[in-house]
Amino acid sequence: MDNKPTIFGPNSVMAHFEKTDDILNDMRGIINSARDAAYQAINTALVQRNWLIGYRIAEEELNGERRAEYGTEVIKKLSKSLTNEYGKGFDYKLSL
Repeated sequence: MDNKPTIFGPNSVMAHFEKTDDILNDMRGIINSARDAAYQAINTALVQRNWLIGYRIAEEELNGERRAEYGTEVIKKLSKSLTNEYGKGFDYKLSL
């Protein structure tokens, strides 16, 4: 009979956990698997967030047009508001 907990589904971080006689090694595996899954989930969410932010600016605020002056001002205002609310990571940087 399998002694694995049944609360973990097939897509769970721990779905591939195999108990060994080395509890320290088992703990390392659990911790590393959970950490890696968290990093992957965060990276996926950040990519989606950044894509949606770019989409919103390009399609909604700028109406899909290249209007440099207007666009720069919109982005600067968004940057200031988002930085005030969320902190680092939303600052305005000019890309050439």
